[in-house]
Parts: sequence; C-alpha cells; structure tokens
Amino acid sequence: MKLRRWSLWQCCYVIVDVPEYLADSLFIQEQVRVSFGKEYSRKGSPYVLIFCRVRKKDEDRFLRALDRLEQKMLLMGYTDYSEFCSRLFAEFGEIKAGERQPAAAKAES
Repeated sequence: MKLRRWSLWQCCYVIVDVPEYLADSLFIQEQVRVSFGKEYSRKGSPYVLIFCRVRKKDEDRFLRALDRLEQKMLLMGYTDYSEFCSRLFAEFGEIKAGERQPAAAKAES
C-alpha cells in the first residue's frame, strides 16, 4: 500500500511480509534498494507489516517484486496471504475514509 507522503526522491509504502523476509530476495533479484523502517506484527499472525521507502526511479521494479511476492507466499505455504492483504488494506481504506475508527481510538472512548 502506497502512503501519501510528499518527497522529491522517494515513495513510501507499507508491505506485508513474513518473519523470514521473503520479499528481500525479490528486491535483490529486481536490483531495488529499499530502506526499511518500523515493523509491526500481531500475536498469532504469521505476517509482519513493514514500512519502507523506495527511490521514485526504482518504483516500477519495486512493484514488480511485490507482484512476485504473492506467488512466492503461495509457494511457501502462506495460502491466505492475498485474503489477509485484501482485508487489511480494506480496513485501512475504511479508517482513512472515516467510516470506521482505529482499534486504539475505540479503546480510548
């Protein structure tokens, strides 16, 4: 998921990976330099959300690697990867649109 953050040289993304970092080898194959930021995971979930930055000139190769990540996840036995990503990014869209409050905001109310 691409994040809206203005930068002259870089694009910011949140990607879904696993603790074994399957995406790393795909970024290496596509010769994309990725700067990784914070990581978030939930107990019981096999997936990790990773914030990252990519140079704008490398964005096409980065997106190609992410397209291949879905196939690699299936081959490695993460059969619910596509469904997990769809649900997660749909939730982000609902929160962004104001249709739903984040869980942290609900707990404070």
